[in-house]
Amino acid sequence: VLSCSCLPDLREDENPPCTAENKQDIERQCNVLKSDKFEVCHSLVNPDDFIEICVYDMCQYDGMKSALCDIVQVYVDTCKNHGVTIKWRNSTFCPLPCPSRSHYKDCVSACPSTCSDIFASSLCEKTEECTEGCECDDNYVLSNGNCVPLSSCGCRDDDNNYYSVSSLWGKSLTSK
Repeated sequence: VLSCSCLPDLREDENPPCTAENKQDIERQCNVLKSDKFEVCHSLVNPDDFIEICVYDMCQYDGMKSALCDIVQVYVDTCKNHGVTIKWRNSTFCPLPCPSRSHYKDCVSACPSTCSDIFASSLCEKTEECTEGCECDDNYVLSNGNCVPLSSCGCRDDDNNYYSVSSLWGKSLTSK
């Protein structure tokens, strides 16, 4: 005869450390998932479990906004996996910080233009898939992870080798 016994549950209480006052405010914030903006997904993905996790995490981390934004992002990603895209970020609600000379877009190219391939985004295979992210401002392209003016990009030689502007300084350029 096989006998199994369970160990006692020694985990801390599952109620997060929240005061009644801040819990009410946190619940209000997490309930954003029940708002009209997310309603298109409610029949596919019930927001209640996400709200519960959100309240727990925000209480655990003393109302930290990034906990709210992280849970909303997971909910939106789950909806996207069910074929529903939700545009939810804006400049006041969970803004995505972008480096200088770039801006947030809810759908950016998977192949951004760069100094070494200025036409990458226009030649990129167009797909339904896109992701939110930062895109360089007009007349700027990526170079080593930063958005730089097109005018500061280098050039290519006849063998299609790319040379940055800094690598050209001090070198004598001769034509073939």
